[in-house]
Amino acid sequence: MTTIDIAQREAALKRIVTEAGDTALRFFHSRKAGEYELKGHQDILTEADTFVEAMILRAIGDAFPDDLILGEESASQPASAESLWVVDPIDGTANFARGIAHFCVCIAWVHRGVTELGAIYNPSSQELYLARRGHYALKNDRPLRCTAVSDTQRAAVELGWSARHGQRRYLEVMSSILNLGTSVRRGGSGALALAWVAEGRTDGYVEIHMNAWDCLAGMLLVREAGGRIGIAPQTAEGIFNGLPVLAVAPGIASELSRAAGIPLATDYHASGSEAAPVAGTAVNDGESGTAPESAITQATDAVQPAVPHYPRPPISLIVEDFPGWGMDIYIGGSAGVSDAALLAEHDIGVVINCAVNLDIDWVNTPEASAAAHLLSHGAGPVRYYKLGLIDGDGNAPEMLHAGYQLMRSALLQQIPDKASYRNRRRGNILVNCRGGRSRSVSLVALFMHLECPERFPTLDAAIALIRDRRQLHPDEWFEAPKPSLTRLAEQAIVRERAIAAAEQHNER
Repeated sequence: MTTIDIAQREAALKRIVTEAGDTALRFFHSRKAGEYELKGHQDILTEADTFVEAMILRAIGDAFPDDLILGEESASQPASAESLWVVDPIDGTANFARGIAHFCVCIAWVHRGVTELGAIYNPSSQELYLARRGHYALKNDRPLRCTAVSDTQRAAVELGWSARHGQRRYLEVMSSILNLGTSVRRGGSGALALAWVAEGRTDGYVEIHMNAWDCLAGMLLVREAGGRIGIAPQTAEGIFNGLPVLAVAPGIASELSRAAGIPLATDYHASGSEAAPVAGTAVNDGESGTAPESAITQATDAVQPAVPHYPRPPISLIVEDFPGWGMDIYIGGSAGVSDAALLAEHDIGVVINCAVNLDIDWVNTPEASAAAHLLSHGAGPVRYYKLGLIDGDGNAPEMLHAGYQLMRSALLQQIPDKASYRNRRRGNILVNCRGGRSRSVSLVALFMHLECPERFPTLDAAIALIRDRRQLHPDEWFEAPKPSLTRLAEQAIVRERAIAAAEQHNER
């Protein structure tokens, strides 16, 4: 991609976003109260959304027919992030639909997974925010700069809300931010909230999960205005799935990152330039063989800033005398699950190994007839069940739901009274993976929510308890459990409820 190619997209972006915004404003002034529908919980769709997006898609397609487009209303996962436009026709639709003039058009252009250009336009106020990676962050052609605030008790932060996470998680983050002495607000447009951080109207923005079309342009603005941001995905899949968002003035970045449980991308110097890349990280500006340092801040899924790990017990008691099952639930890592004496001490008779990259040999009574060349096999001190999840993306959508059924079936299973079934004792249950902080957490949280919704009304409620009992530090929360595994758990809940509804229907 040459400088000329980028300049062409830069000029087109400015033209397209302003034309789209002016069209949205005409809809805004002509709208009738109550003329909208809900796409989901508190997720409003208006006629203007679909019209404006179609207009933007036509304009981009005519100008750059080989580029891909990810639009909010027509969202489907793009084939690549080689040259990708990410479009939100109206961000702040709830404000728009209710006659509140706080909404915008938001467009970003991504090249090889890195956001190169971003534009946010509020047509009501005629404020046009533009950013180009490594070059500028502007509002109506004037440079932007994040605030120099260094005291969280003097700071004002906006906290966005997402239906992808439950109220408990949202309130946990809000409480953590308020405990810093920081003022918290919410304006209803994540894209404008990010632009306001870049402009210095506010000092930070946090959202536990945000769609890429709402945030990529704003994150670039903040970064080019000297602020700090969280990690952004660089693959088509990662961009499509969305991300936790943190954008903040540099003086309070560490405190807000800890409070939100969202790790920061590679460090910035006070001048706004970025630290040197992590060793072994390859980045490319697309114009030459030289990799600018600014590209490192948007780490790839494969190479990200190290997530901190903290010491914790080899196994942790999560729930004692789990309602309806009469056993204790433990979570552990490889060290705990391989310690037979520790398992016996806690009366653990059932083990479910979630990891595909970890196996434990518990055989203490080998088969007498086993050939010498065979691996040790026979009876062991526990009943061992293997699920085999990948720690991250790559699992089949059905796999964690299968894990829930496996865990439930293991506890219900009646072992026959035969000599070949030496271990008929159930005891307590240990769910493990290599570290006991992601795969096992997802499975146990899923089980707790589905089996005891009165005590754990949401998946987030179960995860919150596990984080406490397993001693998962807030700095780890972006990766504990992995967002992809949380999504699998959410999908498993939908599958299980659909099966239950179908069974009830058949019974009738």
